[in-house]
Amino acid sequence: MKGVKLLYYNQLLSVFASTFGTFLLSWILYEETGSKLAMGTLWLVSISGQMIVQFIAGPYIDRFKRTSVMRGSEALRAFVYLLLLLFITAGFNEEALLYAAAFFTSITAYDPAAAALVPKLVHKEELVKVNAGISGGVQLMRFLTLPAAGFLVSVLNEKSSLILIVCAFSISFIMIGFLLEKHTEIDDKATWIKKFKEGTLVYRKHKILLFLGGLVSITSFGVFAAQTMYIPFVSEVLGGSSYEYGLFAASFPLGYIAGSFAASRIKVKDTSIYQIMMLALFIGGSTYLALGAAKTLAAAMVIEIAAGAAMPFWNVYSTTLYQRLVPQSILGQVFSVRFLMTKAAAPLGIVYGTVCAAQFGIQFLFLSIGAIICTVSGGGLLFFAFRRRSSVFQLK
Repeated sequence: MKGVKLLYYNQLLSVFASTFGTFLLSWILYEETGSKLAMGTLWLVSISGQMIVQFIAGPYIDRFKRTSVMRGSEALRAFVYLLLLLFITAGFNEEALLYAAAFFTSITAYDPAAAALVPKLVHKEELVKVNAGISGGVQLMRFLTLPAAGFLVSVLNEKSSLILIVCAFSISFIMIGFLLEKHTEIDDKATWIKKFKEGTLVYRKHKILLFLGGLVSITSFGVFAAQTMYIPFVSEVLGGSSYEYGLFAASFPLGYIAGSFAASRIKVKDTSIYQIMMLALFIGGSTYLALGAAKTLAAAMVIEIAAGAAMPFWNVYSTTLYQRLVPQSILGQVFSVRFLMTKAAAPLGIVYGTVCAAQFGIQFLFLSIGAIICTVSGGGLLFFAFRRRSSVFQLK
């Protein structure tokens, strides 16, 4: 379990650096422009970068060691933030630099590589517990980082914050070098098309993965539409500062920690796992409806805590499902395909969130998102309730 602990701590450090970096880029841009369109564009640039790298590099992830992919990702992000620091020090502080930084720091494959590494380090029976522990720890770090980032941004200058981010990514790069990964024989001669087909064929064999992927892609439309407007929501609707935005943003991870603890200890039958996942999405949609009516920071924080508590029952079970059904030799590329499916509707969601908030207001945006997610997840809940004995739901 030594390797698992090292991977766990490395993911915590990486999450700290990436969360702090994203927070900093977003807040600098919003302070400079005060524009909802600028915030939407920043999110769109970031998501586009993630989708491009997963589509192009995803099929090749399993050709390399997981740890090599993770180190390459950390090195790239450290280099980009270092370049941004140098440009700002030289007096260049254009919006284009922030967009470029958001794009290049998003073209990494750290997360799918780390998820694919877990089955190499633990036994199959321990996957749910380990996934829940890692997922909860990651959200704990986000919970701690977001208010800390809000505080640091308010007391430190941009240069000091960027130095801290570069140092964190550099230390993460060094830590990964101590992870011992078992060697796996890989077909290095396979073409990109062949590797991509291997990743997609899994979805034909296990149709439940395709069903869930399509369902969550619709849900991600709403999630990204809302997240794009979180800073304007806190600043304009709730009248908060950067520190108060940090508190609001940290509320979801706080709830997620409690939910992860529960998910790792509650024994769920295979025939019920999908209904629980659908229920988690439905609760998440309901919290957007509640945010649409929220008038105070305290109320918004309570709502986000509730949303966070529900989500591990989707994320932990979903990740474990993939790790149990997909062969280790192609797990990395399948995780990449899953990433593409979940992010496919994100650009459209970001555009919708930006336009809807500008035309009808942020609270109307939240209400519309809640209605979409509740309708989709509610339909999924009914579907699984009537077909819980179908063979497509067997975890074998």
